[in-house]
Amino acid sequence: MVDYELRDPIHKRIAFSEFERSVIDHPFFQRLRFISQLGFLQAYVYPGAVHNRFAHCIGAMHVAGRLFGRVISSSTLLTQKLTKKEIEALRQRVRIAGLLHDVGHGPFSHASEAVFPRLKELPLNWDWWSKKEKRQAVHEDYSVLLVQTLSEEGVFSPEFAQDVSSLIHASVHPSPWLETVSKRAPGLRSLLKGLVSGEVDCDRMDYLLRDSYFCGVVYGEYDIDWLISSMHVEEQEGKLVFGISENGVRAFEDLLLARYHMIDQVYFHKTKAGFTHHLEQAVLQKEIDLQIPTDPYAYVELRDGAVIEMMFEAAKDKRNYWSHNLMNRITARRVLRLQDTQDGRRTLKELKGMCDEAGIKWFTHAAANELTRLNSVSRKDNIIFVRKKVIGGYELVPISKYSDLLQKYNEKLRFTDFFVHAEDRKRFEKLEASID
Repeated sequence: MVDYELRDPIHKRIAFSEFERSVIDHPFFQRLRFISQLGFLQAYVYPGAVHNRFAHCIGAMHVAGRLFGRVISSSTLLTQKLTKKEIEALRQRVRIAGLLHDVGHGPFSHASEAVFPRLKELPLNWDWWSKKEKRQAVHEDYSVLLVQTLSEEGVFSPEFAQDVSSLIHASVHPSPWLETVSKRAPGLRSLLKGLVSGEVDCDRMDYLLRDSYFCGVVYGEYDIDWLISSMHVEEQEGKLVFGISENGVRAFEDLLLARYHMIDQVYFHKTKAGFTHHLEQAVLQKEIDLQIPTDPYAYVELRDGAVIEMMFEAAKDKRNYWSHNLMNRITARRVLRLQDTQDGRRTLKELKGMCDEAGIKWFTHAAANELTRLNSVSRKDNIIFVRKKVIGGYELVPISKYSDLLQKYNEKLRFTDFFVHAEDRKRFEKLEASID
């Protein structure tokens, strides 16, 4: 049901219900207006990238709704197995999961995760979880905590909150209601989770277009309308799976390439990578007193602005090296981007040794992003099938076998940026020239 509508530069018009507005209006979600989408990229690299997690999450909700609508309209498999009431309940869960998937992000998003507490310290309802993992918490864990807290406030029923959390977080199992519904439609939960966190999910489909638009680059562009229209549901070995038509494969490949180039050129831009390291070190070296609370209400009081003000104050003292250089835009020099190959690792070792011998201060910033899991035998739920025409009908072929481009790019983006400190740039350049 459409009760409200807003304008959006990416999706033009986004409609939402009274219930969805009650979630959007909640302070937990309103806080995302003050969490930047791209952190220091906006401040120091792309001045137009002023967008925030708030706009992205509303966009993700919209895309989640479109994807769910396509899943339902493209096949009778679900409408034959489920009632209209059940389908509507699932639609609402998918849209709210899209809306709240990033609600747990801390100040400057991923940068603050360096000082997150241990997962076991969070007051989570462990009955929802398949296991209690021994690791540091990440923003998805806080997203579940905030969804749980919304349930405790009465915004969601416990059953609804658990199902939303299970679509956001792989370690949270669904409620008995969703488990029961899924028994009549095997593969349903995996299918729905794929709309929120999968290969062609609402998160990725929104942020690539949105980040590209606000950064003023074309790397993230792809045909979202064609891609969605080419998707459907298939039944494979008694389970519901994602399908894509043959003429939609190119649109999927465009999405894959868009992500590849955005990671390489935008998300790990040399200036952003360098200053992310500065922020992490300012926190780890206690130049600023950034404490990440485990209490959900204290946590949502943390916004980008609070960290920025702490950084400005710390930057007044030049002894606070990382804060001073960051807030005064004194950049380290990226010497090389080294791929995770035998030659790259050897060069990295040589650079470290050379700088250590010369007394030149350096640091590295590494990236290891999985472009796609579609060839991973351990992640069978991520398989997308292409409906390939053959004589007398069609057959379902895993997209990893159908697409030559996917096979070529189906690897982890692994590289390490090697930086030297700003004050050592000239010394390094002389050292470099002497070797040449």
